[in-house]
Parts: sequence; structure tokens; C-alpha cells
Amino acid sequence: MLDLLIRNAKVCDGAGNPWFRADVGVRGDAVVHVGPSREKAHTVIDARRFVVCPGFIDVHTHAEAIIDDPTARNLLRQGITTVISGNCGDCAWPLEDHLKAVKRARPAVNVGVLVGHGTLRRQVMGAAKRAPTRKEQAALRRLCETAMRAGALGMSTGLFYVPGAYARLPELVDLARVVAAHGGIYASHKRSAGGKIFEALREAAAIGKKAGLPVHISHLKVLHRRGRTRKDRADEVLGVFRAARDGGIDMTFDVHPYPATWTSLSAVAIPPWVSKDGALRERLRRAAVRRRIAGEVAGKIAWIGGPDRITVARFAPEPAVEGQSLARIAAARGAKAAEAAMDLIAEGDPKCIFHALRPDDVARIICDPNGMIASDAGVVPSRRGVTHPRNYGTFPRVLREYVRERGLLTLENAVRKMTSFPARTVGLHDRGVIAPGMKADLVLFDPKRIADRATFDEPHRFPTGIRAVIVNGRIAWDGRRVAPDRPGRVLRGPGC
Repeated sequence: MLDLLIRNAKVCDGAGNPWFRADVGVRGDAVVHVGPSREKAHTVIDARRFVVCPGFIDVHTHAEAIIDDPTARNLLRQGITTVISGNCGDCAWPLEDHLKAVKRARPAVNVGVLVGHGTLRRQVMGAAKRAPTRKEQAALRRLCETAMRAGALGMSTGLFYVPGAYARLPELVDLARVVAAHGGIYASHKRSAGGKIFEALREAAAIGKKAGLPVHISHLKVLHRRGRTRKDRADEVLGVFRAARDGGIDMTFDVHPYPATWTSLSAVAIPPWVSKDGALRERLRRAAVRRRIAGEVAGKIAWIGGPDRITVARFAPEPAVEGQSLARIAAARGAKAAEAAMDLIAEGDPKCIFHALRPDDVARIICDPNGMIASDAGVVPSRRGVTHPRNYGTFPRVLREYVRERGLLTLENAVRKMTSFPARTVGLHDRGVIAPGMKADLVLFDPKRIADRATFDEPHRFPTGIRAVIVNGRIAWDGRRVAPDRPGRVLRGPGC
């Protein structure tokens, strides 16, 4: 007797093989049968109109808040069955305590974590702008070892952010070797997506080569200074990955299908040295510091495309400006854009949406064989305020736009980029493919109807076309509600 039988589905197995018509049988938490079946089951789903594929594995999230909202509706309803948090160098700490809290929360989706290098550095060195001493480096190694033994899948770095921006190659290679010894990966928000992007990618490749572990670049993007950068720059960036792989380095990346990013305004606009020792706001209140960095801040805003392409999304000191552009806010304050940016950061450092990417570049990056899909999303429980639509629509958007409407990806290749490819990348070897013995994380969707509905103007809109989401053999989303028993698990890495 099967627990679940999905009858007559169009099966995309996740490995990139051509789809085929079959029944999929599930017993317990695993797939036990793929093909014609006469077995009986406690639950039967007629999937004649649907595709069944492995559940989507989102390798880049900031889903630590799943403890507070374990339904994770905005992620689950995209078809995501596994999230990897702890990205961009920032993770919950202590990691073991966080994983225990996740387990107690009984999440609707599976949760894996990376240990954040920036978090380790803050534990040992605070926001010091220098290399660690020998004693501090030894402490960093011990904390990294502890995290890997607790179940981290690898280490992430946020070299674009403070304090990760203060780290140099020897420090990073030393910690990456600890990760490599436990079979983990190195995932990096690189130092630059703009003028120094090639140096940033070469640094990541060097860490992988010296430490002997896979390298994964988070949310790959290419920034262009308006009117001054060649249109083929994205192709050159993708060439770095091909060259690395030709040289024996397992180097991959993820990307979301939107021409806009989301982060703090300070991370984009302010030189890292201003934040040293945690004194960012204090320094920005000094006239001498502001005069010193004003030109650099203006230049960084120009790289984004100008103040009209920066939207303030979350600003607790003055919620009324949320949804407004930096250009509009600067005009209302009677200030230049750089001055307004420094003021906002000193007052509370808003989260912003940066409409900085060329759609053609996004399409090239999505279609490259070395890339997979990831949302860079978090858990959004309130469905209020300004947020990025990727929190609700990333995976359905790819299936709508890149598969059905534009034909830039085949269905099978798109599914591979969302399932087996990310599973292999982070070491989840029992997920990401529909085959007997694999865990039964599955998504059923209507290929003619699946679509994202979230936009920058209306970001809190759930997608359409998903019939059911199955996690560890149990229906977590049935098209109407999240199952109250929430079947997600904590997925620990090979080092524990």
C-alpha cells in the first residue's frame, strides 16, 4: 500500500532528461516507484494536466525568520521544498542552537544552513578593519570547525559587506580549508559586481583552488556604469566560470530573474572603511568625513544608474518615504543625492531596491549552463510594506517567462536548474531527482498556467498554477492551505 500515488503525470525527473508520462509512488518519505502502477494508495492525485518534478531547492535565501513563521508561505507556494540560509556571510549564531530552534518550529520546508564568515569574524574581532592575529585566526578556525560539525553545508562570505570586506585571501583560504575537510562548499557574495568584478571572481576561484573545495557565487549580477561599459560584459563574466571549470575548479553561480537587487543603502553607497569598529553612523555625522567621501558616494550611486533607480523599501525612522526613489527624497530635502544618501544612512540605513541590472544580462546569466535559480528571499509573514517580488515569484517567473513565453530554456533544463543542480552543489545527494530511493520532495504544476503575480508595485502576490507541494512524502501545500503538521526537516551537512 502506497501512501501517495501521483497518476499519469508528465514527469520531469530533475536530471535534465526528456519528460515522460508515468505514475509516481511514494511510501513514507521516499519515492518508491516511477512508471505504470496498479498499486493502491491512501492518497491518489490525478495529475493528467500537470507536470511533476522534484521540489525546488533554493540555495540562496535569508530565511532565518522561519523560526517565527514556520509556514514560510511565500516560499512554499513557489514550489520551494528546501531552503539554504546563512548566505552573504551572515548566519544565526550559535548555529547549533539555531538548528535546534528550527527543528522545534516544525517548518513546512526543509532547512539547511551555511556558516557565515562575517558572523565568525564579528564573534572574534567585532568590526575591526585589519587582518586577524594568529590567536584570532585560530579562534576563527575553531568556530568554523564547530559550525561544520553542527551541520553547516559550507561557509558563506559577504565580501561586499562589513566586516567581510576587511578579510584578505590568506584568512579566507585558511577557513575554506576547514570547510573542505568536512566536504562543504564555499559560497560567496563577491567583493564587486561593478568595476572590479573580474578581480572579485578571480579571488573566489583562487580560494577554491588553494583550499580544494567547490566555489559558488551568490546572485551573480553585472553592474554597468551608465553609457561607459561594453554590452558584452556579461558574456565576459560568464567566460570566467568556463575558464575556471576548464582549469579544474568546480565553480557555479545562482541568479534570480529580476533586473533589480535589494540590500542596505550603506552597503552600496558607503566605502567600507567608514564602518570600521561599528562606528558608521557616528562618522557620517562628521562634516570632514562626509566631505571626504561625497565624491565616492556619488560615483557609487552612478554605478547603480542614478538616484532615480534606487527605491527606499524599508526605513523605520520615516516609513512615509518607503516606496520613494532616492532622487525624490533628495529633492524633497533640498539636497544632492549623495548628501541625502548619507543622511538616510546616518538616520537608520534603509533597505533599498536597486533597479540596476540590464534585462538582457539577466537573461544571459539565467540561460548559462553553469548557473542555477535562487531567490535571495526571506520569510515574509506580514504581506505588508515594500518588498522585492522575488520573495513570492522567483521560480514560477522562470517557468512562465523563460520556458513558456520566451522559449529561452526548455522545461527540462529549467527544472534541472531548480532541483538536481542546486542539490548537487550543496551536497544534498538524496534530493533533487525523481527516482526510487530519493526523498519525496515534489511539485505538481500546470505548465500552461504557472505564473508569478508579484510585481514591484504589488509585491505581496502569490503565484498561480501550482497544484500541490509535497515535502518528505507529505502534502505540505494542497493548493488551498499549508498542512498543519508541516513536514519540513533540518538538513545537516556531511561534517556532523
